[in-house]
Order: sequence, then C-alpha cells, then structure tokens
Amino acid sequence: PLLLPPNGFAHLRRQAAALDALRPRLNACCRHHAPLPCARRAWTDVLDGFCTDEFGVKTRQFHCCRRHGAA
Repeated sequence: PLLLPPNGFAHLRRQAAALDALRPRLNACCRHHAPLPCARRAWTDVLDGFCTDEFGVKTRQFHCCRRHGAA
C-alpha cells in the first residue's frame, strides 16, 4: 500500500493502481507464446484505462494521455 496522506495525491494513487494492474498481466505474458505482443497489448490496455480515469477527474491529465494512436 502507498504511504500517502489520506487527502490529495490522488494522481499518484491512479498511477500506482495502473502499475498494479499491469504487473499480473505482464507475468501472464511471460508464459505466452508471443510475449512481446502480449506485453504491448497489456501496456496499452492498462494505459487506456489509466487515461480514462485521468480524464474522469477535474485535474490536469498526465502528459501521455493527451497523445493518440501510436504516439
């Protein structure tokens, strides 16, 4: 668990939650017959979810969430 004050730091909690969501998916990719495409899919899926969460709050979004497509 993150050792952050109960108020504020929500952006860090969202970032940590995204990384926590990525870890088991990457572990599963290590056993996959094509680990690199699997890892790329896992990363983009988790990042898409993170950006959806970022745009759902009235704070400044993380810089990578403003990019589109392959960027």
